[in-house]
Amino acid sequence: MQPLTPSIVSLPHPVHHHCKRKQTPSDPLGLFALLSLDLLLDIMYRLSVKSLSKLKCVSKPLNYIISDPKFAKDHLCLSRTRHYNLLLRLCGLFSEEFNLFESPLPFVLNDSTSTIPWTKLNFPIEPCDNPCIIVDSCDGIICFQTRDYNHVNLVVINPYTGQFKILPPLENLHNRATQTIYTIGYDRFIDKYKVVAVNRDQCRSSFNFCKTQVRVHTLGTNFWRRISDFPSEIIGVPKGYVGKHVSGTINWAIRNQAIICSSWVILSLDLGNESYQEISQPDFGLDDPLHDLSLGVSRDCLCILAHAKDSLDIWVMKYYGNKDSWNKLFTIPFMELCYNGIGFFSLLYISEEDGQVFFDLNYEVYVYNYKNRTLKILEIQGLPSNRFTSNVYVESLTSP
Repeated sequence: MQPLTPSIVSLPHPVHHHCKRKQTPSDPLGLFALLSLDLLLDIMYRLSVKSLSKLKCVSKPLNYIISDPKFAKDHLCLSRTRHYNLLLRLCGLFSEEFNLFESPLPFVLNDSTSTIPWTKLNFPIEPCDNPCIIVDSCDGIICFQTRDYNHVNLVVINPYTGQFKILPPLENLHNRATQTIYTIGYDRFIDKYKVVAVNRDQCRSSFNFCKTQVRVHTLGTNFWRRISDFPSEIIGVPKGYVGKHVSGTINWAIRNQAIICSSWVILSLDLGNESYQEISQPDFGLDDPLHDLSLGVSRDCLCILAHAKDSLDIWVMKYYGNKDSWNKLFTIPFMELCYNGIGFFSLLYISEEDGQVFFDLNYEVYVYNYKNRTLKILEIQGLPSNRFTSNVYVESLTSP
């Protein structure tokens, strides 16, 4: 891998590669002083956030480098290839407690006995007494919510740096006929993160949701903005609890009820100009219509989980927005899942190198190896419950 181009060109205390000196109280860089700045940065880009947090305490020059926002962006680019974590929130008996556990994904991928290391995350804020829900994550920022009768508390937090922000309340959420789904994404044009809220008001005359309102909160501000509603030619409820962030867009799978024979559409919101477009789907090659369709993301590639009559197909769009780049990665025979039923289904992660895919089905994590066609449930030792909601997120120094 070629070293990244350093973003930091000056330091308060220069690092000289030609000076041989040992670590002393007056010179805490020690051996680091033997390295050129390019090489030093190239090493630091590959360290985990936990290691970098400890390294910040070594000296002021290292703290200066690691605290620079440009360094955080460069580090994030490499983190997307190696520093993923599996995040679990316990359900069932302990659902009233806000217990979050994580494990580095490489351990999960390479483990065959389920004796993988788990760490309980400590948050600098205490959620209220109501159950919390993991909403979404983007570039290491986790968004979660808790709701009581009168309002919703929405919080974004980087669990590694401890930085967090409580979002302003969203109006009209006390109405029980209103449901809201949230998604967090990155707007590269203004270099800001945005939280998108889709309010779905239930019609009194039916069980369908007939009115959809969309609002956006830009992190760093103290208000929500109303933007254009979903296009009038699309009437339906977004599938699942969250949209999918890919290449500066938010994507929803919607069963369009505006036509007689309802069919699935993928609606995309560009976070830059906040406009909508429909994303073309692959040619599924099926005689019968899909039973269900949901979206996933793998390494910033949009994925489709297409539930047909006898199988579950996983499609990956290599180049976002290019219909010809859809590729069917593999098929899971439906009979291997039908005993548990296809209910809540969420794609977590695809490792093409190892031939494994992680997905959340009915609050259990499944691992399917599409090279040898084996399927197993991830059973975790040492946790008080094997039922949990799951998410995969990347370590980062990103500040909310």
